[in-house]
Amino acid sequence: MDTEHLPIGCIVVGVDAAQPTAWALDWAADLAALEQRHVILVHGTGSPLSVGSPWMTPGTPDPLELFADLQAAARGLLARATTRVVSRQPGLVVHQVVRTADARQALLDVSAHASTIVLGSRGRGHVLSIALGSVSEEVVGRATCPVVVIRPRHDIVEPQGVLVGTDGGPVSLPALHFAYHHASRHGLPLTVMHTVWDVVSSVLPAQVVSADEPDLALVRRALVESLAGTAAEFSEVSTRLLIGHGIPAECLLTLADSMDLVVVGHHERGLLGRLTHGSTATAILERAAVPIAVVPVSAGALAPTS
Repeated sequence: MDTEHLPIGCIVVGVDAAQPTAWALDWAADLAALEQRHVILVHGTGSPLSVGSPWMTPGTPDPLELFADLQAAARGLLARATTRVVSRQPGLVVHQVVRTADARQALLDVSAHASTIVLGSRGRGHVLSIALGSVSEEVVGRATCPVVVIRPRHDIVEPQGVLVGTDGGPVSLPALHFAYHHASRHGLPLTVMHTVWDVVSSVLPAQVVSADEPDLALVRRALVESLAGTAAEFSEVSTRLLIGHGIPAECLLTLADSMDLVVVGHHERGLLGRLTHGSTATAILERAAVPIAVVPVSAGALAPTS
């Protein structure tokens, strides 16, 4: 299906010709089937070059012909991606969108009313090296819905559920809700980590301990209170509370690669003049080797679809 009239609440997947897209397609297909959502496959071709540009020389291919070829290749790419999605999860409704725009803007435009954006990654390394290049960094920084970056697993460790970081305040609530919702829908245990930072811990290796430690009673009480509403909504989720000592990203990374999914939050550009994803979220994206969900502070609670 190729339409401009896209339903609200879809799962948007950025598609290119790289292998990481296949991992993203599989992950998105499974999520869409579980949550009964449509899937939107998006590819941005870029804008056509101006005909008769001063830098064109005799014998240079016609830009419009090249652009037509790009359009045809894009539709073929999305057709193959659609086949993969419906082969994995028959019955899903899949929309195909080819935009004559930069891939970053194409994804952001289409996902304005999306539930989730899913992107592929080649694995460890700077976020700029992932399959869609700087597209992912831009989308993570500007999207108003959660963005999940799928990283390939190369180990045989049995994943241990969902890991989410919280600062104990209201800005962490969207990430917490996303993490609880995902754990509930997938029948996974949840690990909630709150980090205690001070000058001493910042220069020592990150340490993570159980919140049940006797000398952490006050910290645990505050953490439990901050989780109360969300935990009550998802009372069926088995939850473990941990306290990290050190830089938040370093503490989360001590457990990240043993998880099914790591969830972190970020502030949008311009919000309170800071961009949290430039520190914790980006550090996780750069170094973790598992799927990572980055949830904007402005993201609303995810209501299950019927």
